[in-house]
Amino acid sequence: MATADMAHISPALQEYFKSDKAAAAQDHSAATDLEAGADLDLGDLDITTAQISLAGVEDQLEHFANHEVLKAILDQGCDPKEYGQQYETKLRQAELESIQDYITESDNLVELHDQISSCDNILATMEDMLGKFQADLGNISTEIRALQEQSQTMSIKLKNRKGTEQKLSNFIESVAIPPALIDGILQTEVDETFHEHLLCLHRKLNFLEKNEAAQNSAAYKDVAPELEKLRVKAISKSRDYLMQRIYALRKPKTNIQILQQNVLLKYKYLVTFLRLHGGEVFGEVRTAYIDTLSRVLSSHFRAYLAAIERLKEDLASQTDVIGSADAVPTGMMALFQRAAAGGQDRQDVFVVGDRGSILHHLDQPAIIPHVAESENKKFSFELLFRSVNKLLMDTATSEYLFCSDFFQEAAVFHELFAPTLQVVESALAATLPETWDILCLLVMIRINYHHQVIMNKRRIPCLDDYLDRINLTLWPRFKALFDLQLSSIKHYNIGTFTPDVKVHHIVHRYAQLTASLLSLNADYQDGQLDHNLDRMRYACMDLLMQLPRTFKTKKLGTIFLINNFNHVAMVLREAQTRMQQAPPPPGSSSPQKEPGLGTTGTATRKEFEDQLMTCTSMYVEEQLLSQFGSLIGFVKRAEAAQKHKGAQAEGVPLPGYGPNEAAPVLQDFASRWQPSIDALHKDTMKDFKNSPAGREVLKAAMTQLLLYYTRLLELLRRSGGDGVALARDAVTVQSIMYEIKRYNRT
Repeated sequence: MATADMAHISPALQEYFKSDKAAAAQDHSAATDLEAGADLDLGDLDITTAQISLAGVEDQLEHFANHEVLKAILDQGCDPKEYGQQYETKLRQAELESIQDYITESDNLVELHDQISSCDNILATMEDMLGKFQADLGNISTEIRALQEQSQTMSIKLKNRKGTEQKLSNFIESVAIPPALIDGILQTEVDETFHEHLLCLHRKLNFLEKNEAAQNSAAYKDVAPELEKLRVKAISKSRDYLMQRIYALRKPKTNIQILQQNVLLKYKYLVTFLRLHGGEVFGEVRTAYIDTLSRVLSSHFRAYLAAIERLKEDLASQTDVIGSADAVPTGMMALFQRAAAGGQDRQDVFVVGDRGSILHHLDQPAIIPHVAESENKKFSFELLFRSVNKLLMDTATSEYLFCSDFFQEAAVFHELFAPTLQVVESALAATLPETWDILCLLVMIRINYHHQVIMNKRRIPCLDDYLDRINLTLWPRFKALFDLQLSSIKHYNIGTFTPDVKVHHIVHRYAQLTASLLSLNADYQDGQLDHNLDRMRYACMDLLMQLPRTFKTKKLGTIFLINNFNHVAMVLREAQTRMQQAPPPPGSSSPQKEPGLGTTGTATRKEFEDQLMTCTSMYVEEQLLSQFGSLIGFVKRAEAAQKHKGAQAEGVPLPGYGPNEAAPVLQDFASRWQPSIDALHKDTMKDFKNSPAGREVLKAAMTQLLLYYTRLLELLRRSGGDGVALARDAVTVQSIMYEIKRYNRT
């Protein structure tokens, strides 16, 4: 193996290893001689290679005197030269051993040399092989790069060809006119198949109109005339079909909405095609539809308005104002006035009653005139107003949605519906000057507001302007009628008033009208109306303060005021109770409103109740003084003296008002308190003619009497033993209360 390996080692290395072997053999022979015997005499053999100089040794010995090794040698007491010779012998022995080891391993080194030479040869061979392989790889990489470039080139060419093919295919498809399209446009009736052909024709026309490159192609010159013929034919057939269906709307008793939904909307693309490719014909169709529908709808509403006009019932006339004379007509005059008011009792002109309930039923169907006539029904103006506007809103909603879908523009609706709105507004404008029913107008204003809410919920803005105009038409008329009522109160001729303690007719009408207006305003909190109601309240209060001066006595004037204040407060309380029980109309503008009649209604009722309380106190004081003057006078004087002197000490009589002074008063009261109470009851019932107001006044008088008597007994109990005894022997409070309850039950 060593020989084989040596074959791959260079000659220089072989010569080197041979010389090493010879040297090793000599060293081995010398070592053998050394081991053979000790008779080897080296003589004066000098093994040094240079002359030794001892200069500076002493300095170094001094420098290294403290060195551990040198110090250990000196401590042993040995001669340094002898110690050096010992070390030299050891070094020589180590050298010989090293030489012997080298000689021993020489074979291995030779073998290693041979192996290295063999590896070197192998690596050289591999280097040649790898060089060739690297060259081959370089060639392959070049070929792969060339193939990649060819692939990219082919991919680009393929993509370009596909793009060209697609464009060419689209162009051919968009420009070519298949026979089926020609037959479909020329021969097919207007149906769903015609609709498909129309879409195909639209795509071809649209492509050629927007593509300039196509317009410059030779193919375009070939097909353009044919496409134009097809376009003209398609427009003609679409126009004829649409015109026939539009003219069908003019036939009497035609259900327009059904025809629109089931026929016209089904072919709405015909209109789209005309708008895109036949502008003049589209304008003709558009104009024909607008002209037809405007005539049909306006004539329908004109006929409907004329029919419901015969159903109108007038509930008020021009003379129905608060301040008009209270004379009751008789004979033919009464008959004529009742006929003018539609048979309505004039006392109910200012009572809203159930008329406000219409606000809860705005979605009810419109009135059918011939059915109502057959049943001999009559309707107030606000019911007719709701019916007309209900029909108008439903028609407008349907027509607006149709026009937006069919013509794709809202302007068509506004053009065709304008005459219809004009008919309705003209009819309202002609009727309002003849309308004197102020409650009717306010109900109509509320109806119009709810109609605006309904249209907003539908998200249909087509009637916004119309409803705003109606609102601006109704409010001035309402304001005019309100000012007429207010003026009749302010200009009332007091000289025509015949003094009578009963409720004045102006106050009665004011209470009814105010309660009705507050009821209709409670859910809306209209500040303008609240302000006007305050104006009317001030005018009524001013009149009530003037009328008592016409009575002969102050007592009669007080009774008059009590009756009138009580009547207004009672009417307002009843109206407030009804409003608290009634649900608010849907869509009212004040979800957190004041319960009942609202803030203004509550303030109005409180003012009249306060005035009633004041007048009642004045009357009660006067009546009690006439029957129990001594008792009341004693109590008032005693309380005044006590207030002047300060707090009364317990058990100490008040000077001048002790038990001795109170005894005659109690004796007088005990002797005639029952007849006096009976007289008080009779006088009060006579003054108020057994009215509910009189019973309330009597109750207040009895309560006040009981308070005076209780205060007198309390004064005596604080006056000591005599006072307590006197109070114990007096008429008991329970006896007086029993008597009062007896009168309250009668």
